Formats: sequence, C-alpha cells, structure tokens
Amino acid sequence: METSLKNFNFCVYRLTLEAVEKIELARLNKGITLRGAFGSIFRRLVCHDLNTRCHHCPMHGSCPYGFIFTPMVPPEAKRLRLNRDIPRPFVIRPPVDGKNIYRPGDRLRFELVVVGKAQDFLPYFIVTFEELGRQGIGIRRGRFSMRKLEVLRPDGAWDEVFRSDDRMVRPPEKPLSYNLLFGTEKPPEPGKLRIRFLTPVLIKEGGRWVRPNFAPLVKRLRDRINSLSYFYCNETLEMNFRLFGDMAEKVRTIYNDLRWVEEKRVSKHKGLNHLLKGYVGKVEFEGNLVAFMPFLRIGEFIHVGKATAFGQGWYKID
Repeated sequence: METSLKNFNFCVYRLTLEAVEKIELARLNKGITLRGAFGSIFRRLVCHDLNTRCHHCPMHGSCPYGFIFTPMVPPEAKRLRLNRDIPRPFVIRPPVDGKNIYRPGDRLRFELVVVGKAQDFLPYFIVTFEELGRQGIGIRRGRFSMRKLEVLRPDGAWDEVFRSDDRMVRPPEKPLSYNLLFGTEKPPEPGKLRIRFLTPVLIKEGGRWVRPNFAPLVKRLRDRINSLSYFYCNETLEMNFRLFGDMAEKVRTIYNDLRWVEEKRVSKHKGLNHLLKGYVGKVEFEGNLVAFMPFLRIGEFIHVGKATAFGQGWYKID
C-alpha cells in the first residue's frame, strides 16, 4: 500500500533561553508552561479585542492568533468539513531532563515544530518569546533572554535563524519533508519495532482512552497527518484508509513497559484546571511494518494523541 506525502512539510526550531532570574517550571512536562505562556503573550500582542472569544470574533479569519492557536475549518474547505476542530499547526517539544529550577545564567533549550503555512509566522514567534522573556515565565515569573533560534537541517545539524546580539532573522531555505529526511532509508523487513514515549501519550479509540497499542497509535497518526496536510500543506492523503486500519490490526504488541502519569495545568486565560495525563515508557511491536514507517517517522516530529501542542505524545523510534 502506497501513499503520497510529497507536500507535507514542517520546520523544527530550537530556542535557547538564558535565565536572568530564577525560573521554576514543572518537572514532568515543561511544555505545559511553555505552550500556555506562548499562547497568552501571542494573543496579547496581536488581538484587537481581548474580551471577545476567538470563535466569535469577526476578525478570526485574518488573525495570526486565530490561525495558530484556535484554528477552525474554513468555509471553503471541500474535505474534513465535519471536524469540529482542526489540529494546531505547531508542537512544543520540551526538555525531558527532569530539571525544574533554572538559576541566572542557566540555559533552557526546547524545540518548536511548525507545520506548512504556519511557518510564515516566524517573526511573530520571535517577538512573542522575546516579550515573554521580559515578562517572565513559571511559578514566580522568572525573566529570561532569548539567546538564539536555530532550525534543523536534513542532515541533523542546526543553522542559526536568529541571534540576540545582531537581531538578524535568517529564514530557512526550505522546510523539512519525509523525502528529505528519510527518502534514502531502507524499508524495514517484517520484524520488530520499539517506540519510547518521552512525554505522556493519550489516545482515544472507540470513544475511550486506550493504551498506545499499534493499531490505535498509527490510525491516530494517519488521521492527524491527513488533517494537518489538508489544512496547512494543501495535500490530502490519497490512500485506502480501511486497508491501512486492517493491516495495522495484524501488528502485535510483544513488549510493554508503560506507566501512567498525571500532571495538572491551570489555564489563566480560561480560568480552568486541566489534568494532563497519559502513558510514558517503552512498547515493542512485531509484524509487517513497511507501510507504516512514513507515518511513524513523521510522528516523531509532530507527536500523536491529545494535547500535542503542549508537548504530549512525543516518542522516539529506537
């Protein structure tokens, strides 16, 4: 079974922040704080009416904040029109070192994955994180300076996009794609595959939350990639969805070392408490894996499941 992913593209940016004051972040998933602060400052910088809910705002169709943080199915969409929401075109990839205290002079690095058309908003991202540094982040609003911003190259090296001392922005020449990253990778023979979840993954199957066994994992990846591709990369996956699912059901889970974790998040914007939860650890599969590798490889960058914008559902293929 073949599928086309030639137009699916994204950039992976790495931000280096240097603490000016003591910064205290969550130990389990720093993406909770980073994503919340990113969205809050972004909205304050661009929103013309902070008292209006985004989905009711007449400016939503032309608003950078609306496009990035509260996307809606556009009225001209010919497919996926029944989707209540569409995925946000970015992912926070937080540090997973367990460190939660950053003292003055310490550096904090994390990655921001941006899909398709959302890459046009790079200047907004830079301005937002610089302003966030002035206002502070974490429990006691510790301030920081954004030292530099880099972009990942296909060979795994990093190019500078922005540096605080010269204020120059150097946009990447071209985004990443599956072909650029893995086009020469030899397809695996039927065999084993181990996946390690670095941040909690939460997947729904049949209306309930389930363990990330192979079939629900790759089917949610397929749906996520299809939606991101259609709304942000002008490409719909042309494939047999039913056959894909049937083949996935034949791949077995042969090793499971997953554990359940939970972490609370307080949304100041909405005045709500959220419980971010899911599985972390390792799981190993066995079967014919060739047809699924493009989805699994892209999923390493765009994550899978609930709350990907907060850094959840990040995994690595061992």
